[in-house]
Amino acid sequence: MDEIARFLRSYPPFDRLPEQVVHQIAGELQIEFVRAGQTILTKGGEPSSFLYIVCKGSVDLLRSEDQVVDTLGPGEAFGHPSLIRGQPPLVTVRAHTDTLLYLLPGAIFHRLRAEQPQFAAFFAASVIERLGYALQSRQSESNPALFQTRLRDLVARPPVSISPEATVGDAARLMRDERISSLIVEHTPIGIITDRDLRNRVLAEGLPDTTPVRQVMSAPATTIAADALAFEGLLLMLERGIHHLPLVEGDRVVGVVTHTDILRRQSNSPLFLPRLLQRATSLADLRRYTDQVADAVFTLTAAGARVSDIGRVVAVAHDALLQRLIHDAEAQLGPPPVPYAWLVLGSEGRYEQTLRTDQDNALVYDDSASADDVRYFEQLATLVVDWLVECGFPRCPGNIMATNPEWRQSLATWQRYFHRWIEIPDEESLLRIAIFFDYRQVYGQLPAEPVLRTITQHAAEHRIFMARLARAALRQPAPLTFFRQVALERRGDQRDLLDLKLRGTAMVVDLARLFALEAHSNETNTIARLRAAKAAGVLSHEDADNLISAFELLSSLRLHHQQKQIALGLPPDNLVNFHQLGPRERREVKESLQAIASVQRGVALMFQTDRLA
Repeated sequence: MDEIARFLRSYPPFDRLPEQVVHQIAGELQIEFVRAGQTILTKGGEPSSFLYIVCKGSVDLLRSEDQVVDTLGPGEAFGHPSLIRGQPPLVTVRAHTDTLLYLLPGAIFHRLRAEQPQFAAFFAASVIERLGYALQSRQSESNPALFQTRLRDLVARPPVSISPEATVGDAARLMRDERISSLIVEHTPIGIITDRDLRNRVLAEGLPDTTPVRQVMSAPATTIAADALAFEGLLLMLERGIHHLPLVEGDRVVGVVTHTDILRRQSNSPLFLPRLLQRATSLADLRRYTDQVADAVFTLTAAGARVSDIGRVVAVAHDALLQRLIHDAEAQLGPPPVPYAWLVLGSEGRYEQTLRTDQDNALVYDDSASADDVRYFEQLATLVVDWLVECGFPRCPGNIMATNPEWRQSLATWQRYFHRWIEIPDEESLLRIAIFFDYRQVYGQLPAEPVLRTITQHAAEHRIFMARLARAALRQPAPLTFFRQVALERRGDQRDLLDLKLRGTAMVVDLARLFALEAHSNETNTIARLRAAKAAGVLSHEDADNLISAFELLSSLRLHHQQKQIALGLPPDNLVNFHQLGPRERREVKESLQAIASVQRGVALMFQTDRLA
């Protein structure tokens, strides 16, 4: 029995159960040996009476005699959908090889589902529920200070308010007397005045202490629900550049948290980053700032943050650095002669950059620019790109940078680029779209982003373009074998490898871009695109949620892998040895790839990609 218990504890969800519970389960199991080719459960036949766990060998799940849905190996279980529903099996289960099985009686299975929430969640009936559980499980292991603490739990006292007609002198005295650094202003919408407002908007501007609060307050104040997590508050403060955050229940303010309240909960917090950037006086200081951003990513990863949230933190930090560099370049060259815009592309444009990667950027200037103006922007691009290199961001090997004259053009030229890529969707156009349609404007007065968005928003009207984009999105099929196992590759002396980017996250990125265009959505972030497609009815709720979970899980696995390599002094890559992953990770990868493959099959039918020349 000890041997059986040790086996169970090696695989999910038994590895999450109390040790005494696993020993009890081991004592209740029946053991059965089946020969290769023997049928264990029959589609449409008698409901399953057991949860079957493969100990040795493998079994095939068949939808029909010639259609294998999946092949399960040691530690994997079957029979639970039939047990849960009390209905006939949806697939036939047949031994692929001689197989040793552990059988858990249905009554004990149902008792464990009732008594052990993790057991119940793991054996949910659908892939979407299982992938969702995998994400929730990772979140449950996260740092409680950030990901399990509600903002209301950080509130030390009720909020103190003041009338908008009161004077700033009254506000200063009230803050002093109450020993606080902000006041809620009794105003519709809700307002706030802080000690920083008194310094920057009153003293620095030479205003008298009789100035009414209404004149210097911030309204509407940025607020957040009192039950939001501490990490959600951290992100909002970082994105808005604020230090005080009122908490609301409905229309009522129930408290105020400050950046200090969150900083007390976590050392090396991203909230320190703006202060570091403000204090930087040299490129060496700015390089140290980017090192601190990387450290913050390590901290957030270890704390259990979702990769999508980490991407938002990194985007705010790197955007601030870029804005600082461009501002310094303008100070050196003089003010820009005409309005312009600086764009970031690719993973940075999608808010999905986590580690320092190659630069992908472009510059758009006003159509009125003269030849001298164009030379100014050439100099500006050179300065900024060179400084980014010194800050740790290598040049793009494909030369997708603002220093390349092709990607430093007038707004009218960029509009022609976008129109041509849609109207003539050849191979080059499809390659450009994969980079340039994932863009954000992070600096400049020229409204380039909304102008170009009007073009991409109507891309779905060009059906040949959409069909060819769909075919391009299917060039990398989900790496699954005929028996629904993960297809691995060999590179040199290394075997059993899986590229988590090329054969993982990139497939979801390409699908999300396609679905967003079909939905006429302007979103650039992969998860936001999938949600927009779901809301527009372009993608089913199940498929959208499956892809979101798959993207998060594969991204998280990739980031953890790269951080381990960095810690060992190795250059980060995307290749993991599949068999060196734990049982839980292998299952998550397989189900993620199966979810992607299912959507890919739907795309091929939806856009009839097999009919394209």
